[in-house]
Amino acid sequence: MKDEVKIGLASSFILHPSSFRFMSYNIQGHAAAKRGDFLPKIAEVIAAVSPDVVGLQEVHCRTRVGPSHQGEVLAEMTGLHLQFGRSCAMDGGDYGNAVLTRGTIVSSFTHPLPGSGEPRSLLQTDIDLDGVELTFFVTHLAAWGRLLRVARHQQIAHLGDITARGSLPHVLVGDFNVPPGAEEIRTLLSHGHLRVAGDLKEATFPMTRQRLDYLFCDPRWEVISAEVVRRGPSDHWPIVVELGMRTA
Repeated sequence: MKDEVKIGLASSFILHPSSFRFMSYNIQGHAAAKRGDFLPKIAEVIAAVSPDVVGLQEVHCRTRVGPSHQGEVLAEMTGLHLQFGRSCAMDGGDYGNAVLTRGTIVSSFTHPLPGSGEPRSLLQTDIDLDGVELTFFVTHLAAWGRLLRVARHQQIAHLGDITARGSLPHVLVGDFNVPPGAEEIRTLLSHGHLRVAGDLKEATFPMTRQRLDYLFCDPRWEVISAEVVRRGPSDHWPIVVELGMRTA
């Protein structure tokens, strides 16, 4: 596992005594059809990190990949609570994003995202972690490079508006299917209410050696550490970021 990237703290703020570990993981759920130990290996990666909240992408719910709800299986294996957000119907079941957390899930809502191609969504979950209330967003944007670039721009604009309305401290994670220098990332950051957490030089999609997975947070958070976890059976490596609450 790569050493954590330490990021300096702003001198005008001190950290809340509590800090939380957030994780984003595209689990490549369809690959579970080819190997029986796939979900246990995914669960091992998650458990080894001991995250407080995890955002999962490519989660299958009772599709032809298997009769099980992958989110429920991973929740049971890791001892975390589950919230599933459906993006579309697929192969006799559902497919989308999910949240796993040790905290209490207070409420959730799945926002459909616009654009052509495979239907996409943004899962919004309000969570209570040790008395700290926060909003956690997870998404997975359109793939296929330039072919669906217009769709990604529509999705970015929509989720940017949704996350900007969040009154609680919030975190956005997901597979954005573009590298850090892409116009889509610049457009999201131009909303002004989010900043990217961690060093973006390290790839999260080993096949093309690109960074496709991100964590964004609002200014009420301070980044303590960030890392890419170089292990697991998925075609993506997960990212883990530790955040602390700023207090004046």
